[in-house]
Amino acid sequence: MILELHPQNPEIRTLGQISKKLSEGGVYVFPTDTVYGLVADSQSHAGVEKLYKLKNISKNQPLSLLCADISTASNYMEQLSNEAFRLMKRITPGPFTFIVKANKHLPRVSFSNQKDKNIGIRIPDSKYLQTLLELHPNPLTSTSVFFKDEFVTDVDMIEKEYGARVDGIIDGGILELELSTILDCTGDGISILREGKGIEQINSL
Repeated sequence: MILELHPQNPEIRTLGQISKKLSEGGVYVFPTDTVYGLVADSQSHAGVEKLYKLKNISKNQPLSLLCADISTASNYMEQLSNEAFRLMKRITPGPFTFIVKANKHLPRVSFSNQKDKNIGIRIPDSKYLQTLLELHPNPLTSTSVFFKDEFVTDVDMIEKEYGARVDGIIDGGILELELSTILDCTGDGISILREGKGIEQINSL
């Protein structure tokens, strides 16, 4: 089911209903500031399990944690280096994934079977997701929409593939295929694992 939301002022009532479904183990597809993503409540074992099944991926494959802001993200990760914290503060919200060490507050299912317990933190610059994250009590676990060996940016194609298997798809139109820039912040410094959208902003600092 494709759902329409106002791009500047998403309907709070509809997002409230989505939040309730997510808390009950539901899964939705949302447009992000990069590509479309499947999202579930990070505290819902049933919801996160559905993400793995929907994409048919191994639990050794990491997922992302979507947070409203740095303050929220800090509740679920080990302490960052000063350099990483300053960078995160300067460039978020935005199209960046910060690889950090998860702490005990994040359920095991959200960082899969990785021995190192790392998680990719995102603070997306998306009106839909920012508004939902402000309403929802927990961060969201997410993974990009990907099938037949390619990312899917057309909501109609997503509906054909996932429409009967998710609780709803938020229509964000056809997105440009731009992946997030991935930054490894698990050590003392910062290393760029993938150059993607927003890399020019980092290079200009």
